[in-house]
Amino acid sequence: MVEAQGNRNRQIFKADECTRCGICFNECPEMHLPIEIAKNEVMRLIHGQESEYVLKHCTSCFSCNLLCPYDCKPYQLILENWNKQYTERGSPALNRFVCPTEKNNVWEMLFQLAPKFERDQVKMWMRTPPKNTILLVGNYTHLMSFIISGSELLDHFTVVDLLDNWECGAYPYQLGYLDLVERIGKQCKSDFDEAGVKTIVTFLDAVEHMLNEVHPNEMGIKFNQKVVNFNTWLLEMIEEGKINMPNRVNMKVTVHDNCYSKSGVYDGISYWDLARKVIKQTGCEIVEMEHNRKTALCCGFGAGCSWTTGHAFNIPFDMMSVAEVKFQEAIATGADALVTYCGGCLYLMWAARELLEYDIDIYHHIELVRIAMGENIDTLQKRHKERAWDLIAIIANVMLKSIFSKNFKVTETKFSIRDKKKWGKKPYLGLRFIRFCLKPKFMKDLFRKVFRQLMKRYTTKLEIPQ
Repeated sequence: MVEAQGNRNRQIFKADECTRCGICFNECPEMHLPIEIAKNEVMRLIHGQESEYVLKHCTSCFSCNLLCPYDCKPYQLILENWNKQYTERGSPALNRFVCPTEKNNVWEMLFQLAPKFERDQVKMWMRTPPKNTILLVGNYTHLMSFIISGSELLDHFTVVDLLDNWECGAYPYQLGYLDLVERIGKQCKSDFDEAGVKTIVTFLDAVEHMLNEVHPNEMGIKFNQKVVNFNTWLLEMIEEGKINMPNRVNMKVTVHDNCYSKSGVYDGISYWDLARKVIKQTGCEIVEMEHNRKTALCCGFGAGCSWTTGHAFNIPFDMMSVAEVKFQEAIATGADALVTYCGGCLYLMWAARELLEYDIDIYHHIELVRIAMGENIDTLQKRHKERAWDLIAIIANVMLKSIFSKNFKVTETKFSIRDKKKWGKKPYLGLRFIRFCLKPKFMKDLFRKVFRQLMKRYTTKLEIPQ
């Protein structure tokens, strides 16, 4: 069996209690493997053998943990096998895109494309020293910071944007880079303790799960700070009359449940129900997609976890292929808008909406709260569309560079003093040229057409023998 390395808990996957029934992968909303194949895949993963399907098509969505009738945590079995692969072969060059301490990461590249007022905002968040009660904005909220910047909601906190905290390891965890997550966890604990942080309010559910569950129970790292979910705080403030929402939004919306929404129940309520309570407070009517809550489909981002061989040129096409199914389900509900409560899902779905030309608005649920509060936000979503094309340009730039690059392993998890001084100063002329080319409508249309043709060719197909 694939075992954890170092100090990590080897018993998260309950091998002794697993009956090898295969239900976890048979009922997986993404793969639906035939039962005998599912059983065989479980056996292969337990013995650390090459997987034919799961490691190549899993979207890292946590559903298998909820579907297992014996609570054996098969998701952790997948992660341990991915960690073994990362240890042996590294990560594809394309994944530098989501590593804040690596060159050509999305945050530094976006800094060159964002308007000055937005650059000033994120710089302020990044330079604010953490102390007492902090709100962790998070790496992916950073990419569309306008959804929350300028809101009265932020007046209650010291707002910090700690890019080299890696969302406390949340997205490397989904990639299965567990040894890296352990390093990040130790770094985060040291940073928070040294800064005298007492309370951490997490804008992202995933970060709360990492701090309360993954790090103490899987990595042996216990945080001394009180951890509060932003939605929990928000509902309490609404119930106490400290936040008022006089304007009813009156939209019919469908809710995208992110992968970490399936990670557990805290204070007697699941993340997916917590978010829905907030959304209902704004006056929205919720209509559910076919797959929701424990069987919710991935936004597409998780498809990048299961790359197979080579330079992983297929990853963006796999992501968009998964996102396509999500949009089809959302539109089938007849909803006015698709609502997410995850910053990572938000940016991915906006990029997919623009590339695949789906005619449905997308909101972060906090944007609905701000509308209900009477705050002035971009309801025409012009900034969202522009940001989507910024991100598409960045992805195109990284794809081109990755073709000629080797796999890598993350060596540094924290910014050095030199890194901080240089951050955001690289001009990225090639990126700027790509973004300039994607300004005219006819160039956007041409890019979409080419991307879709490549998507047909390079998307990883799940082919199961009949």
